[in-house]
Order: sequence, then structure tokens, then C-alpha cells
Amino acid sequence: MARDLRLFYLFRLLATSHLFVPIAITFFASRGLGFDRAMLLNTIWCGSVLLFDVPTGALADRIGRRRTMMLGALLMSAACLVFYVAHDFVTFAIASSMSALAMTMTSGADSAYLYDMLSDAGLEHEYPRREGTASAWHLIGSTLAFSAGGIAAKFSLGLPYLLTAGTSLCALLVAFTMREERAPSSVSVSLSPRALWRTYVQHIRLAVGEIALRRQLRWTIGYSAVVFVLVRVTDYMYPPYLGAAGFGVMATGFIFAGLYLVAAAVAHNMDSLRQSLSEWRLLVGLPLLLVGSNLLMGRFVASWAIAFMLGPALVTGAFSPLVKSVMNRAIPSSDRRATILSFESMARRLAFGAFSPVLGVLVHRWSVSTGFYLCAGFGLVGVLLFAWRPLRAGSPVVPIAAPAAPPQPGPSPASGERAA
Repeated sequence: MARDLRLFYLFRLLATSHLFVPIAITFFASRGLGFDRAMLLNTIWCGSVLLFDVPTGALADRIGRRRTMMLGALLMSAACLVFYVAHDFVTFAIASSMSALAMTMTSGADSAYLYDMLSDAGLEHEYPRREGTASAWHLIGSTLAFSAGGIAAKFSLGLPYLLTAGTSLCALLVAFTMREERAPSSVSVSLSPRALWRTYVQHIRLAVGEIALRRQLRWTIGYSAVVFVLVRVTDYMYPPYLGAAGFGVMATGFIFAGLYLVAAAVAHNMDSLRQSLSEWRLLVGLPLLLVGSNLLMGRFVASWAIAFMLGPALVTGAFSPLVKSVMNRAIPSSDRRATILSFESMARRLAFGAFSPVLGVLVHRWSVSTGFYLCAGFGLVGVLLFAWRPLRAGSPVVPIAAPAAPPQPGPSPASGERAA
């Protein structure tokens, strides 16, 4: 299994090494798109995720997670080429939709692949640690990619997109060499298209039913949506913020790289942090840290104020392994794991898609500082909805059993929590 883990980590590194992230807003501006239009593209991207996420999650459950990951990497490469040749809003919108479809094919499928690989070896209790390591590899890949993207942008703002197309093809080759996972859900190949459709709809209905019946799943999905918006919006807010502070495209790439290196260190040590600080303290603390950081960046726009970016960087590293650990423990059936994870991803993108145009208009008409204040307000609402109640109750939303409790079937030994 050691070989399979190494290949999985390498896939995570390559599949998310998007060199264009630090310069995307600058690239859009060079092609005639203002910040409001750029954020509208993000809304189109999020809308496409809403359309594709659950179907591609069900596809991963049916045809296999590895195959779906390969398709996602291939489509991401094609999307980058369309971005490179785009000079009008419609073409950019097509490229955004393609990249959204590519993302949905790997998001959820890769986590489900890792969880099942560990479960097949009787090591599902290692998932929080392994997911943290995988997230660290992803963030290290982003660190390298952002550094390279900033340098490449000095030669051509479109070059990072071409290089990302190449890294995505490398991710496809890595996924091809990964082992076949457990057999997909048994569906007879002799079924008619109508019967297959009924099976598919029933699969989705069962996944929705599990979410509706499990409070832990519902809470985690809502919490994830709030924190995700404030983590992802940094990719759009930081370039104009750094530009206003006097940094060029190459310096912006290096700053992005440094922040993601910090995030990678947090992700790699996430299991230790979770055990020493407790899961519920982390769940409460992350949105509070984001609120404070956004307030400070809204107040100060200067070269020294980039220190305030460390707060969101810490949350970036902690977010994925923490939320995915909670989600995966709460999912009772592996046959619907990728589908339920896709619902969580869909909720995140729905929130981000609704938030983006409002942010875009405010920043376009007023200032970057106004955008940061909006983010802080959004985060404060999230704290009140998803953190204040468990904080007042003095106990975690996700129950943690006493360390001395005897092992029961189904719990994660690393966290002492029941999988359901």
C-alpha cells in the first residue's frame, strides 16, 4: 500500500498545481475584464459546479474513482488551453465551466479513493492523518506552482495556463498507474438505459436521505460552506490588494507560494493539532481567525500588512483535512461516499457563487478594503450560525468519546469518534 499512497499524494500535488492562480485577475484584466466581470466568471464556475457535482460524484461511485480522476485531469488540461486563447467573456465562461466540470470529477472522488484504500487495508482510523498529508502535498504543489506561475507571468500572462495544462496531463498519467480500487457498485451491464437511469436516481435519493437524517452531516456541510468562501476568496482579493501595496506579478506569485507553504505545514501536522487542541476548538477558532484577518486587511493596505495574510493561510491548511475527516466519519455507506462528498462540495460552491457577484460589485465600485469588510461580516454570520451554539454549550458539535473508552466497531481510534 505504500506505493499506492505515494502515487495518490503525487496525484494530489499535480492535479491542483494551478500556476495561473496568482495572476488570474491580472490576466483577465489584460483581456479586458474588470474585477466585477472576473467575479461573475467565478459565479458561472460555481453554477457549473452545482450542475455537475452530484452527477460526477455518482459517476465516480459507479465507474470507479480512479477513472473519474483521470477524466478530470484531462478536462482540466483542455480548460486551460481554452483560457489561453480566450479574448471575450463568452469564451472565458466556457473555459470556466470546463474547469468546474474537471474539478467536480476529482473533488470527492479522490477523498473517497483514499478512504476506501485505507479501509480495505483495515486502516480507516489513519484517514485523518493521511488526508492531512495529502492536503500538505496539494499545498506544496500549489507553493511550487505559484512560484513558477509568477516567474512565467513575467514573460507572458498566458504562459501559466499552458504550463498548468501540462501538469494536469502529468496528473492523468499518475492516476493511470494507480491501483484499481474496490469494484464499483454492482450494476449489471445488461441493464437498459432507462433502468440505469432509475438506478442512478435511486442512488442520489438515498444519498440525500442520509444527509437529511444525519445532523452531523448537515452541520458540517453548512460550516464548510462558510469557511470555504472565506478561504477561496483570497485567490481573488489578494492580487489587487498586493497590487495596491506595490507588489508586481512575480512578487505576488512568491507571496502566494509562501502562504501556501505555511498552509502545507499546518495540513501536514493537522492530526497532531486536532488531538492537542481538540476538534471542536479548531472548528470554532477557524472562522474567528478569518474574521479578524479580514478586518485587519480592510483597515491596513501596506507592504507590511501582508503579515495579516497568515491567518487565512493557517485556515487553508487546516480546513480540508478537518472537514473531510468529520464528513467521512459521518458517512455510513461507502457506496454513496463520493456522492455525499459531492453534495458538500456543491453547497460550498453555491455559497461562493452567490457571494462572488456581490463582492465583485463592491470592490469594483468602491475599494478592496470594502471587500475585506464584507468578508469579515460574512464570516461573523457564519460564527453565529455554526460556532456560537457549540461554544455556548461548551461541547463540540462532533462528539468525541473519552480516550479510555473501550474500542467499539466503527469508531476512528485516532479521534475516538463513531463513524456515524
